[in-house]
Amino acid sequence: MSNKKVAGTIILHLNDGSKKFLVHPVDGSMQFVTTKVSEEMTALASMLQIIKEEVLLDVTSINLVELTNAHTEVENMPLFVFEMNEDSGIPTIGSTYVWEKPSELKNLLSSFEIEGVPMF
Repeated sequence: MSNKKVAGTIILHLNDGSKKFLVHPVDGSMQFVTTKVSEEMTALASMLQIIKEEVLLDVTSINLVELTNAHTEVENMPLFVFEMNEDSGIPTIGSTYVWEKPSELKNLLSSFEIEGVPMF
């Protein structure tokens, strides 16, 4: 199980009605937040741990809204989609992650075959 990877993103509902998505910029392109599944944890717990420790978000402020599968030619990964609301500003996150507009997420999604279309 230790070679299995999981992916995730967070939908940030902004006070003005727009949305932003948590992504990880790598070499000029955007990726989902990804991690290997820990031997001692479930896939969900592994994703929550990276959100807490690397993205630096309080995991009690997010809610799981969707679980689907993302496929590439190389791998299949569970894709966890969480959501949170902007309360008094866009949450501060770790320096290797960014909040991006929906068009960037659409570009990212186009590189995967999504099993069961997530309801964003």
